[in-house]
Amino acid sequence: MRITLVTETYLPQVNGVSRTLEQLVRVLRAAGDQVQLVAPEYPGVRVEPPDVAVPCCHPPFYPELYLPLPPLGRVLSAIREFGPDVVHIATEATLGLAVLRGGLRRGWTLVSSFHTNFDQYGEHYRVGPLAGLIWRYLRWFHNRTRETYVPSRISMASLEARGFERLKLWPRGVDAVLFRPDRPGRSRVREALGIADDVVVIGHVSRIAAEKNVAFLGEALRHVALERPNRVRLLIVGDGPARPELENRLGSAAAFVGYRSGEDLADHYAACDLFAFASRTETFGNVVLEAMAAGLPVVAVAAGGPAETVRDGETGLLVGSEEPPSGMAERLLRLVDDAELRSRMARAARSYAEQQSWDAIMLNLRERYRVVAGGAESSI
Repeated sequence: MRITLVTETYLPQVNGVSRTLEQLVRVLRAAGDQVQLVAPEYPGVRVEPPDVAVPCCHPPFYPELYLPLPPLGRVLSAIREFGPDVVHIATEATLGLAVLRGGLRRGWTLVSSFHTNFDQYGEHYRVGPLAGLIWRYLRWFHNRTRETYVPSRISMASLEARGFERLKLWPRGVDAVLFRPDRPGRSRVREALGIADDVVVIGHVSRIAAEKNVAFLGEALRHVALERPNRVRLLIVGDGPARPELENRLGSAAAFVGYRSGEDLADHYAACDLFAFASRTETFGNVVLEAMAAGLPVVAVAAGGPAETVRDGETGLLVGSEEPPSGMAERLLRLVDDAELRSRMARAARSYAEQQSWDAIMLNLRERYRVVAGGAESSI
């Protein structure tokens, strides 16, 4: 097949969407498909450019966010020349909208995917008065494609209640060979950070921003550190606009190491003993599955994708979405104090993650492409 993938976020940006799309491109090309990647050209960054590179800029209030710059007519020309069987629009901003409109006029086979919980993002960035307009736009956008791929059943149910149509489940996978508990780099990371063998390390990996519920997370972790000052160390992987606030809240109890990737990221997961995740905005939450593959019990807020991924009492512990930070702190302390419970949940988490193969998940999506392009009968 010939497949065009359109996205407003891609490597080297570090987020769940970019990493998921990287895996999609890898699997499709390995299957023999011709993939045209339409993505931003990040200023001053030396990486392999996408097939169609779109100039972009970032707003001063959020330097990690990049916005594609018009005019975008050349993008439509490049897609037309490529002649795809399917055009997958992964994001809904200026670039995605231009391709949707152009594709509808030209009769292209368009599909889309939904990645972001805009309700929760809106709360954090004070766009509540615009929420109704945003949801009408998103519903209009996705209902004009043949299918919309959603990462969790919880998210599907929420979107269906809002009038979204033709939704298909597209979950996430994990590289359980890369992310695993027995990485030799575990000792290297702990030694570099001065962490003794008998100290329990609570890890967290994400963009450090308000929409990730970092104020809640910070309060919960601060409570744990105060309760077990010589027993616990906090390891925070990631960066973002809320990092100074979180560093100030956690002080010397936490090591902030910035963004990590590849083998180095896997070593940092392996250096931990359990994983804390407080975000309520995740349609899936890739980092939760990566932590589980690394053999980490997960304590997460029971909202969005993590509520579906973490099996409460088996692979981790869930915190009710209305509970205060002390609820998360209590569950973390339970795992800090009970080594046998940590070990049992670690084994269960690893076992679950080993069953979530990126290749199988992406090949299922490829089958959906064949169906919508008219090349196969549906078997999914």
